[in-house]
Amino acid sequence: MQGKTGLIVGLAGIGLGGGLMFFLDPARGKQRRAAVRDQAKRTSRQIGKAARSVDRSAHDLAKGADELTKRVFLWKRKAMRLVA
Repeated sequence: MQGKTGLIVGLAGIGLGGGLMFFLDPARGKQRRAAVRDQAKRTSRQIGKAARSVDRSAHDLAKGADELTKRVFLWKRKAMRLVA
């Protein structure tokens, strides 16, 4: 079991080292970091737009359900008056 753990830790260390070299490269690291930052901002905006859209949809559905419930109970009240 310890051999597998050591292998996993070793591979993780190699991956982390490679990632650091990729982003901290003096020649192109600044450009790569800027690209990652821009992509993160773009993704953040897209998630925000999607969340607002879902919020609006949920609000509209709840409003519609509320109106439907009011109409059903109003109809039931009128029906009970006719029967009584």
